[in-house]
Amino acid sequence: MFSVRTQPKMFPCVLAAMLLFGATATAQIATTTGVPMTLNGSAKLLTGTKGGTGLLLTPAQEYLAGSAFTTNAVTFGSTYAFRTFFQFAMTRPGGIAPADGMAFVLQTAGATALGVNGGDLGYGGITPSVAVEFDTYQNGWDADDNHVAILTDGQMIDIDSQTPYGVTNCTPSTGVFGCMSNGDVWSVWIDYDGTTLNVSLADNSTTRPPASISYPIDIATTLGQSSASVGFTAGTGAVGRHMRSSIGLSRRRKALQSRKNGSGL
Repeated sequence: MFSVRTQPKMFPCVLAAMLLFGATATAQIATTTGVPMTLNGSAKLLTGTKGGTGLLLTPAQEYLAGSAFTTNAVTFGSTYAFRTFFQFAMTRPGGIAPADGMAFVLQTAGATALGVNGGDLGYGGITPSVAVEFDTYQNGWDADDNHVAILTDGQMIDIDSQTPYGVTNCTPSTGVFGCMSNGDVWSVWIDYDGTTLNVSLADNSTTRPPASISYPIDIATTLGQSSASVGFTAGTGAVGRHMRSSIGLSRRRKALQSRKNGSGL
């Protein structure tokens, strides 16, 4: 479940589940719990055969970018302290490599923000912003083809890049444990205490492992205001390099909630 809370009230908002395809342009939708999300580019919301709500950021086609953000900016506390849990699956890799990946984003450009496709993950150019990327293709600026990193201000400069389970060379990746594009359901935990951004992720498990990233960052100063649009972006690449990126938010957890004295989503 995706939720927003300002003490002591909570406003839930389901942002997705695990099924997808593509759309074009911009559309505003109300999620199953009433909080509006704005879908941009190739992003689409749909209902699966078991009634779950799904968000497809990009289908397995070339040169696409998709994003989904809260239509109304979320007001945070002064420190931006928050925590979130969500799940994703990157499936149907095509051509020579699975590309390019996706990102969790806080930004102040607005609900219709959509960055560049390909290696920019639908994020490049969105500023001011802070993001956590899940990158599955090694472009010239990347350390490897399977890494998680922090990004800021729409720039594809990896900060504290880490490789899940130490696994690289994820081409092909289908069925390879530890490759984020292997088709498994991955669980992600992100929390921020006003000082340090922590990111943990697990392949085909809902047991939280130690943090892959623990990085000191001043999100409030980076964004420059106390409210932000929150959501996801994704991008696919050139001929022979694409895959499908989808997000699922657990119905048993609050996807983004405030810490004590903070606000969140």
